[in-house]
Amino acid sequence: MCSIFAPVIIDPMKINRILFFSLAVSFLAFTTACDNEEDTNPLANKTLYGKSVAMGDGTGRTWATFDVNGKPLEVGVSISEEAVKSLPQDDHSNYEGHIIYYEMELPAEVKQHTPFNHVVVDWNPMGHPPEIYQVPHFDAHFYMITSEDRKKIGPDNLDPKIKEIPDAKYLPADYIDINVNVPEMGKHWLDKFTPEFNGHLFNQTFIYGSYAGKVSFYEPMFTLEYLQTLPNDTYTLKQPADFLKRGLYYPTKYSIRYNKEKKEYNISIGEMQLK
Repeated sequence: MCSIFAPVIIDPMKINRILFFSLAVSFLAFTTACDNEEDTNPLANKTLYGKSVAMGDGTGRTWATFDVNGKPLEVGVSISEEAVKSLPQDDHSNYEGHIIYYEMELPAEVKQHTPFNHVVVDWNPMGHPPEIYQVPHFDAHFYMITSEDRKKIGPDNLDPKIKEIPDAKYLPADYIDINVNVPEMGKHWLDKFTPEFNGHLFNQTFIYGSYAGKVSFYEPMFTLEYLQTLPNDTYTLKQPADFLKRGLYYPTKYSIRYNKEKKEYNISIGEMQLK
């Protein structure tokens, strides 16, 4: 009986070539898809900068870094060496006991992914109360409220909201109210274990701030003398039990570092975590 099917001879080399081509196409499609996935996030591996502002004979500006997935890593402010060297000193002739402050806007992308809105760096050539802080120093406020709302904060004898206490879960357990309520800032909270409260001289510390019963700023505070040591230090930031605004990135560390190449000081909050 005749078969109606002709014999088929399979060439092994041809099959290998087809298989290799198929695998190559699949790999190319996979890597292209991965590349496209990275490309879809415009913040991947980026460093963004705010607008520079004049500080004495130098400048200051904000910045933020993002990881490969476009998540915020660090938010900071840079102060040039020229600025630090040229700011008014403790002579009363051109200062008259007032804080000199420099407001700096944060990049829009920082506001989208973190609770922070803008930065204000204060220069205190004679320090400020309490007495342990009456040495030349800087305050770097990372505000969670807008500049407009911050400027509406009045003195505690006129603005009762400045005395309102946040729920304890929104502040680290070791932080205490030191009864320092400042117009255009808010109420200040300090770690009861900070060295200057325990027999040591003040060189740097970290403050939480609040207004209307809500945490409203984070504040690294550091002396001029400490900056002049050209530090490269990172500190653990004590954490609250809860956060008022969820779904945003909050810092777990803060750093004060001198960049020899750029001749600038970088003050930052970093190692961000999604809360």
